[in-house]
Amino acid sequence: MDENWSSKISNEIDQQIDLYISVRDYRFYQIEKLKRVAKLLDSQENCMECKYAKKELKTIVQDLDRLINKSGVNRSEYENRVEKLIVHLKDKHKVYQAHHFTYTYSAIYTLVGAGFGLILSYGFFYSFHSSVFFFTAGLGMFVGNILGNRKDKVCIRDGKQI
Repeated sequence: MDENWSSKISNEIDQQIDLYISVRDYRFYQIEKLKRVAKLLDSQENCMECKYAKKELKTIVQDLDRLINKSGVNRSEYENRVEKLIVHLKDKHKVYQAHHFTYTYSAIYTLVGAGFGLILSYGFFYSFHSSVFFFTAGLGMFVGNILGNRKDKVCIRDGKQI
């Protein structure tokens, strides 16, 4: 396809936004994300699914007025269609959304820290001590946040983040 496909789609999105989309809907439905998805799809040259996804994205952009401004069914259709594109990028090309690893690692390490806090609390004191429990859970969240943030920065540097 064209080398400027992503810029054409970006311009078409801007036109649709100017004509039909309110600022509130623009922010709520994260329409700016469509431009980033277009750039990522355009960069994948060997993937047949991405070629079909480009056509899908083009139809989404052309129907943006109907999908956003009409009924709730159309809005959920918009969300499902865009999510399908994002899932493909995540599964096949290892492209993740912003702060994906920060949130994931924070949740996992918080649970690990809470479990470790329970073990320490009952292991040393033979009863529940909230200070030990919350300290280890907080420490786990802190460590998960740091490690996830590092991994997110690597994804940004490699161009693997939406």
